[in-house]
Amino acid sequence: MFAALMLANSCSDDNNVSQADSSLAQVTFKVSADGALTRAISDGTTVDELVYRVFDKNGNPIDALPLVKVSATDLSSGHTVALILAKGQTYKVAFWAQKAGTTAYSVNDNMQVSVNYSGANNDESRDAFFNAVEITVNGDVAQTVELKRPFAQLNVGTTTADWNAAVASGATFDESKVTVKQAATTLNVLDGKVSGAADVNFTYAAKPGESLKVDADGDGTKEDYEYLSMSYILPNDATDGTQKTLASAEFTFKTASGTEIVVKNGLQNLPLQRNYRTNIVGNILSGTTTFSVVVDPAFSTPDHNTTYRMVHASTQAEMTAAASQPNTVVKLAAGNSYTLSTAPADGVVFSSDDAATTTISIPAAVTATNVSFENVTVESPNADYVGIQHATTVKYKGCVITGQPFSYAADASYEDCNFVQTVSTSYNIWTYGSSNITFTRCAFSCAGKSVLIYNEGSITGQTATFQDCTFNASASVTGKAAIEIDSSLPAGVGTPYKVVINNCTATGFDNGSVSGNSLWNEKRGTKATVIVDGVTVKNPS
Repeated sequence: MFAALMLANSCSDDNNVSQADSSLAQVTFKVSADGALTRAISDGTTVDELVYRVFDKNGNPIDALPLVKVSATDLSSGHTVALILAKGQTYKVAFWAQKAGTTAYSVNDNMQVSVNYSGANNDESRDAFFNAVEITVNGDVAQTVELKRPFAQLNVGTTTADWNAAVASGATFDESKVTVKQAATTLNVLDGKVSGAADVNFTYAAKPGESLKVDADGDGTKEDYEYLSMSYILPNDATDGTQKTLASAEFTFKTASGTEIVVKNGLQNLPLQRNYRTNIVGNILSGTTTFSVVVDPAFSTPDHNTTYRMVHASTQAEMTAAASQPNTVVKLAAGNSYTLSTAPADGVVFSSDDAATTTISIPAAVTATNVSFENVTVESPNADYVGIQHATTVKYKGCVITGQPFSYAADASYEDCNFVQTVSTSYNIWTYGSSNITFTRCAFSCAGKSVLIYNEGSITGQTATFQDCTFNASASVTGKAAIEIDSSLPAGVGTPYKVVINNCTATGFDNGSVSGNSLWNEKRGTKATVIVDGVTVKNPS
């Protein structure tokens, strides 16, 4: 049977395939790329090659039907693929469309696409499409297959007034480059899932030669922006590949004379999603940067549109006023000290260019929903129960954390942060009210007590994750390890704490009073699960 399949499909791109075997049927696919837009960029016309393969219903490639790569310049109107397959069988067919000769992607026999992120920015030849279908063959059948982009398109555009002002000052920015952290590197065309991770570093290239059209104000009409940067990114969604993810990015724009502008503040949580456009638009080139981040319906119907603005704040009053507006990036002046307003609006990001000299003090009573800190010193008193309360998410990136903060956010994350504590009676942090808290590449320095995992009953469980962290004590405190756990409360709860520690080190600490090691210690209670480098070293009892 497989020999007959192979012979019959040797001319599978003909519209009419003769069949002498009644056990076989002709299956015809009309394959088109969803790129019918009105702009040169993203119109899908650079895609002119189709790659496909047939699998059985369990996803195993059929040896008699090897991977096929054919010219397909008609994808905008529909390219015909005709296959002769066995009746009574269920098959899966995976399709990938790309620019012929591209080095951006390589497709293996299992229809897994590897992404090569080396190369220039603003490269429309990186556009590509995919889909996979399942079909049960009971007789001759024809089916339409519409291919979608697996990528998010990341765009930057500045207002006409901002562009004209830059040109009038003698600065015509004609090249751009971009860095995006930890994009996915492999796409499984058959199931749509992605894997792998790598930083994207697209090098300088001429900016796009057309306008970027975005409805940033939501009035139903797309405004024209000077197009500065365009990139295709494979979002690193660990579920089915289709969900919105957050990524950090940095853009650099350059004039012919070599003058550069770097835009990165406030761009640590960019939404990226398969087959969507993420547009960063506003006054990008001026000294008082304001911008919006809008997820655009050009590829798919949007389910999330977020507009951000950036406000520079030199004084406490300016900071408080800016933080009262939702989704504002508050750019703090280096060298200044501020006190966090007691109720910052939802989505506010506090950022600076110098974490060492820019300080935000946390007062005794603060409530927030979602708030972020980037590249600032966040100062808490060495007192109990002081923290940002009633929060859904609180994020810290590249910050210096001093004092003893209490974490209350349901989800809290610290990335590339330095914790500093000089008092032996206080910890670097109490994880306290967070249901989920993560520390990634953080450095903890203290006088013998670093992290306390404990709650009195306001939550019923907590997962604390430490990845690639270092703990250093200037002096030891008797019986105290770097990470102390008190699982005695809440009463009546079986296993409230899960502590995951990966690739972490502790130096200068005493051995824990119960665990006997210096990295972790369950000092009170027996209800915690502790996992170190993938090995469960403590089960609840």
